[in-house]
Amino acid sequence: LGRHTNGSFVLKKFEARLGAQDQPLSFKKATADFSQKDFEIENVISGKGGGWAIGAADKKNRIRRNAYFTLAKPLELVEEANITFTFRHSDKFPRANLERFRLSVTSAKTVGPAPGLPEDIRTILLTGSAKRDDKQKAKIKDYFLSISPELKEVREALAAAKKAEKTFSDSLPITSVMAELEKPRKTHRHLRGAYLSLAEEVTTGTPAAFHAFPKDQPQTRLGLARWLVDTNNPLTARVMMNRFWEQYFGRGIVETVEEFGKQGEPPSHPELLDWLATEFMRVGWDMKAMHKLIVTSATYRQSSKVSPELLAKDPYNRLLARGPRVRLEAEMIRDQALTVSGLLSHKIGGPSVMPPQPDGLWQVVYSGDKWTTSPGEDKYRRGLYTFWRRTTPYPMMASFDAPSREYCVLKRSRSNTPLQALNTLNDPAFVEAAQALARRVASQPSADLKERVTFAFRTCLSRSPKQKEIERLINLYQTELSNYRKDAKAAEKMSTSELGKAPSGTDLSELAAWTVVANVLLNLDEMITKG
Repeated sequence: LGRHTNGSFVLKKFEARLGAQDQPLSFKKATADFSQKDFEIENVISGKGGGWAIGAADKKNRIRRNAYFTLAKPLELVEEANITFTFRHSDKFPRANLERFRLSVTSAKTVGPAPGLPEDIRTILLTGSAKRDDKQKAKIKDYFLSISPELKEVREALAAAKKAEKTFSDSLPITSVMAELEKPRKTHRHLRGAYLSLAEEVTTGTPAAFHAFPKDQPQTRLGLARWLVDTNNPLTARVMMNRFWEQYFGRGIVETVEEFGKQGEPPSHPELLDWLATEFMRVGWDMKAMHKLIVTSATYRQSSKVSPELLAKDPYNRLLARGPRVRLEAEMIRDQALTVSGLLSHKIGGPSVMPPQPDGLWQVVYSGDKWTTSPGEDKYRRGLYTFWRRTTPYPMMASFDAPSREYCVLKRSRSNTPLQALNTLNDPAFVEAAQALARRVASQPSADLKERVTFAFRTCLSRSPKQKEIERLINLYQTELSNYRKDAKAAEKMSTSELGKAPSGTDLSELAAWTVVANVLLNLDEMITKG
């Protein structure tokens, strides 16, 4: 197109004059199907910039180009006349003049390049149909399908379906998936642990002390998983059942649940552990069935009461002569309080939540994260869903010996400290649970104090209260009721929480007194201890 060595040109100005009088014609608009950066076509009629160029230094731009000039006023000729066109080139780029060009005129009101035609499609169209390969033909077909007016409804339906699919896909949780390498990498023994000092090559395998690896299984993670749950391998089932037992009885049949080797304790009831393991495999590794088996057994359903003689003989209940008596784990203590109060959310799944905790615990210099209490029912979800930060664990759970999760813990310790009592008495979650339980008690149809106390007691402890227990709780209620009748502000403060104000017509003094009774019940040792 141009006379420059790379085939380019730089057009500085384009002029047109009419007839013998040399009357200049002015242009109001100039467009082109392509302009080199900083060398736009508008420069040709405005006189600004460096002119118009097509970037022919790039081989893909060395194709036919079109420029369109629109007159400021329509030109009407009543007789034949000559129009003289003048091309002025830039003196900054010697030899960059036009060489091959064609001039055309039209009476159309608007002219210009095809709207929105992609450069790659335009390039393919200019090559001619005879020279197009199958890939180019397919590209033109796909582009036509994307702009054809006849297919507009189909495209809109397809776009809506894809949007719905994306919305659904985005709603699904993402999890990492392991995949075996097509060609396993070589692994060597390291001399004295130095990763650069390689000894002989090692391959996959299992310890010779255990059962043989199945010959029909691949030596991959999948094969290892099948080897672990092979019926010839009692170890996996024994470890699992020992952990289940430890959760129910406070101690495993093998007390060292974290150590089943030679350094661990021998089982107190080896035949029982063997039977549980084989039964676990027999029912197809059905954990729910094994949980049901344990809790319905005569051993578990025994009373936890102990005589002085038996306590002296078996202080830790290793002989299983009585039922277990174990303090609940941290998450369960909170869940228990929310359950009896009626606040616990039974929603399953979803992201972690942030229940109430004291302000200022997350003020750290290296992070701007803040603890924002979750709204609505998310605030009352099970402890399983509580957001966990290892450097600043949830304080209530830390007080009740929940591990920090900085390392794996198979057996939790159980301490007994005053801080635990302060938590269950004053923690916002427990106070709110007491307020909710008080509203349940106050809403009972019977106005009899004894019946209301019995309802609250049975709700918390799953047993009927003794007469002395009823009398103590009634005395507590009446004392607190008398105090709150003298202090209306204190009664309103005690009965009002995040749950909102008490229902209209409710005696706030009564509700505050029942809140104190509920708070006491939620703090009983029997409430947080199993057995």
